[in-house]
Amino acid sequence: MPILENNRNNTADTMKKLSLILISLLVLAGCDSNRVRVTVENSLQIDRIAETVEIPLGDIKAKLGDIDPASLLVKDSKGTEIVSQLIYAGKGEPESLIFQADVKAGSRARYFIASGTPQQYEPKAYGRFVPERYDDYAWENDRIAFRIYGPALIAKDGPSNGLDVWIKRTDKMVIDRWYGDYLAGKNTYHDDNGEGCDCYKVGRTLGAGAMAPFVDDSLWLAINFETWKTLDNGPVRTSFRLTYPPFPVRDAMVTETRTISLDASSQLTKITEEYSGIDNEFTVAAGIVKRPEGSPLLFPPEKNAIAYRLDGGEGGITYVGTVLTTPATAVKDIADHTLIVTRYSPGTPLTYYTGAGWSKWGFGSDAAWTKYIDEFSQKIASPLKIKAE
Repeated sequence: MPILENNRNNTADTMKKLSLILISLLVLAGCDSNRVRVTVENSLQIDRIAETVEIPLGDIKAKLGDIDPASLLVKDSKGTEIVSQLIYAGKGEPESLIFQADVKAGSRARYFIASGTPQQYEPKAYGRFVPERYDDYAWENDRIAFRIYGPALIAKDGPSNGLDVWIKRTDKMVIDRWYGDYLAGKNTYHDDNGEGCDCYKVGRTLGAGAMAPFVDDSLWLAINFETWKTLDNGPVRTSFRLTYPPFPVRDAMVTETRTISLDASSQLTKITEEYSGIDNEFTVAAGIVKRPEGSPLLFPPEKNAIAYRLDGGEGGITYVGTVLTTPATAVKDIADHTLIVTRYSPGTPLTYYTGAGWSKWGFGSDAAWTKYIDEFSQKIASPLKIKAE
């Protein structure tokens, strides 16, 4: 009975295959019960590289149970662990977990969160209060560095609440070493010693994109920050909060709080502004200081962005750019600033981004910088779609 025997063999083979499939499905189901699958979708027709993904800790615990947040790690679709960070936002317990995703244009990428023993990673974002240099607060990532001025500097140089930028051409953290060498008299960070420098001048201006009330066609500037608090500090994000003493805006006394963060690989730092002291909606402006050796780079109004080219930075060009998350009501060129204007509603924090690049590291032309700012604006308008399950 050869035909019957063949049928029996075929049936046996089929049953074996079905059993293997069932076992595989059960194994996968078991794996998924011990991890959170994160799907990240990019709807834009541009690649999104090293873009931060943030998952609330409550969503993770809903799948994994009441686990120790310090045990969480993230792996890509190939099973390779990638850098992640718990976000505390200045509180005693973590609120979320962040990591950075690479997602090709118009596609999806998948990542997995599980419990284990996460590796220790070198920070790609770092910041601190610098009392040894007149109360600066400085912060950086693997691309760029910034600082803002504290109260001790007022007696020496007068008030300034503008944003300073340090251009870099190294992915190493440099703040501590540059300050240390400068204060020890070894090197000055105003000269490029191979890693970049501080060649940007702020003075009594908004510098590289700070914000201020813009009322009666005038900027109303605060003085140096009064208090500071570090909220998170690497390896993916550094963040902190500054408060400013009351300052006049027309006939009102206004207080200002800035919450500032910087993620790895970004040229732009995120700033969230909160003002109190004025009950009604009013206009504010983020501004880039103008210099004789500089010129603006123009964008269409719908981009909600401004940019500026400043020649002469240690033999190169410093590029500055600012991108709003709220609609711009105007772009203005006044005596000492290029401004982008928007409206502030009391009680509603206002977030925007500002930063810089250098022709000696990554931005060899005006077109390269304006492309970066344009794509950053697109990413704000179309954030990554994130599904954790």
